[in-house]
Amino acid sequence: MINKVRWHKPKTWGLLLIGLLLTGCSTRVIYYWLDTAIIWQLDDYFALSYSQKDLLSREVKGLMAWHRQHELPRYAKDLDALAKAVASPMTPEQISTNLDAVQQSLTRTLENTIPRAVRLARTLTDDQVARFMTDRVKRQQERQKDFATEPKEQMLAEFRDKMNKRLEFWIGEVKPAQAPLVAQWAEWQYELMPPWLEFQESWTQELDRLMKQRQSPDFTRELTDLLAEGDGLMDGRFTGYTEQSRQRTVNWLSAMSQSLDISQRAHLYSLLKGYARDFKQMSGS
Repeated sequence: MINKVRWHKPKTWGLLLIGLLLTGCSTRVIYYWLDTAIIWQLDDYFALSYSQKDLLSREVKGLMAWHRQHELPRYAKDLDALAKAVASPMTPEQISTNLDAVQQSLTRTLENTIPRAVRLARTLTDDQVARFMTDRVKRQQERQKDFATEPKEQMLAEFRDKMNKRLEFWIGEVKPAQAPLVAQWAEWQYELMPPWLEFQESWTQELDRLMKQRQSPDFTRELTDLLAEGDGLMDGRFTGYTEQSRQRTVNWLSAMSQSLDISQRAHLYSLLKGYARDFKQMSGS
């Protein structure tokens, strides 16, 4: 039996960034091409055989059909509620409630996705696994090198620039009074980068160990735990960072909500209502 996903910690430390793939693009275009994009991406990672592509296609189509039927109506309802909430400054408690809804949605999606991923993983050859792991380790080493060699001020400037671009999409023009909040977020990202890089390295090492034991009777359970638990594994030494990051995110989003002017609230409200309408129409409800 597949273990239930226990979402007590996010697998990444960027809850604010959820959904930002929609930026600048049509929601429907992205969603309706998502199954194809997933297949292309995984084929690029592993150079899948014909039979593996066929299995992957069936798994992805099943996942997307479930997601469209069960999750999109929830998205529409949650975004409608959030649109009403952003009309006024939001408290940390309100922010936390909305993040909980996001986490619950991700949990349900993971519970449906992980068994499918495990079935595909069992079909991979040693060469395919080696191809993927080599690429993943190379990219991690590049990130570690960049962090070790890039001046702090340059990295902070890059973090601020990225956040400003995201905010411009969601709230329109970022006002000078909001610059300290952007700077604060950048400092946090820089502070958490070392443990995040360490976590990524540890997680990859554990994945590599498991993928070498794909025919083990414990493989399904252990890979499920790794994909579902994230930083809860590896002696739990990373859990404090994710809990800290979540609380910081809650407080930061509340402070940003407090700082919005009327035009920014209207901009955000319009976007949220538009996404809610799109998701409702795509779900057929």
